[in-house]
Amino acid sequence: MMTSSESSSPLSYSPTPSPELIKINSTHKSYHIEVGLAILFLCLTIPSLLFLTLIYHRETTSISSTSTKTTTTDSSFLKSSFQKNFYRKSLLNYSHARCMDDSIASYYIRLANNNNNSYWLIYFDGGWFCYSKESCNLRRLYSPNLMTSNNLNEKKSFIGIFSSLKQYNIIYVPYCSSDLWSGSSNKTHSHGSDIFHAIFDDLKIDKNFQKAKQIIFTGFSAGGLGLLLNLPNLLQQFPTHIDLRVIIDSGWFIDYPGSINGISKINEAMVYWNTQIPSSCQLKPQYKCFLGSEAIRLFPSRVSILVIQSLFDQTQLHLDKLNPHSNDFSLKLIENLRQSSNRISIFAPACSIHGFLFRSLWPQFDIEQRTLASVLNVWLKRKKRTHVQLIDHHFDSSFCPQRDDDEI
Repeated sequence: MMTSSESSSPLSYSPTPSPELIKINSTHKSYHIEVGLAILFLCLTIPSLLFLTLIYHRETTSISSTSTKTTTTDSSFLKSSFQKNFYRKSLLNYSHARCMDDSIASYYIRLANNNNNSYWLIYFDGGWFCYSKESCNLRRLYSPNLMTSNNLNEKKSFIGIFSSLKQYNIIYVPYCSSDLWSGSSNKTHSHGSDIFHAIFDDLKIDKNFQKAKQIIFTGFSAGGLGLLLNLPNLLQQFPTHIDLRVIIDSGWFIDYPGSINGISKINEAMVYWNTQIPSSCQLKPQYKCFLGSEAIRLFPSRVSILVIQSLFDQTQLHLDKLNPHSNDFSLKLIENLRQSSNRISIFAPACSIHGFLFRSLWPQFDIEQRTLASVLNVWLKRKKRTHVQLIDHHFDSSFCPQRDDDEI
């Protein structure tokens, strides 16, 4: 980048010839010497340039070849690195904790480098759902990795919040039940609820986890809905000295008036999955137990909750078959968030995306120049009964960075 001094000083034009030029033009003999030197210079320079060009061509070819080899070996590098940082725990002792392809469900643990067992992040992944034999057959055909424990999106261990919270021990739970973490059906192989509870039963005997002083439960999309449904009862079992926190990332759905498409699918799905509604949720109809504004009332008051939710969430707009630029939907979502504002912290930008924390650029999202990273940092440090709330009320004060390779 050019500094101010550099831009004003070099090579300024003067109409008066320099003394050197005047001298060269005034002496005929000197002119012939200069021409001879120029010819000699060109004779020496041109072969050198040709030689350097040949070397450059070879180096470029070598770099291109190396790049191709790097691309082909990238997946194996990710796999070996993932296995080095995370270790897999299969739920072998839980007969019903199985994925939709009937493989045994698993979760993954990465211990922090500082050997501190006080801080834990438990991340429940998402990825839509299927709600009938036909839709599950299509999912099996086009998204088989979301129905098994045998394939894993290893990229998530290197980007997003996993790479940012290095001082935390990480538990990553893949989503393989296709049922919003709610089902218990041998007939349809929907065991999200069984997997969810098996994990925490298994963690009871983990000596490292027993030393936890702070646990952050994080759920993305379907994972967030799974937390809203399953956590209220489960959190009662944790000792009161543990700082319990919940982050719902893009899982705050609303009951949008006039749209029955999403509701009808969820109702059909709950029967198909044999959804397990916790005893604490007595709402009728039962699909309301998934709604953030309803479920949040069932959480223990000592639990801090942060909701990260786009005001133009692509997934909910698609589910309800709404205009992707529907301001009316966004206004209803803001109103719904406000109803729970005495209970939750909020970060709600006007971004046309679905999901934040798994993205490599997650810290840079901002509302009125306050970034998501700063909001999360403040939220982690504040006392339980104080909230930080940022909502882009006018839809024009959000910064929404996006990268194509963040779409997972």
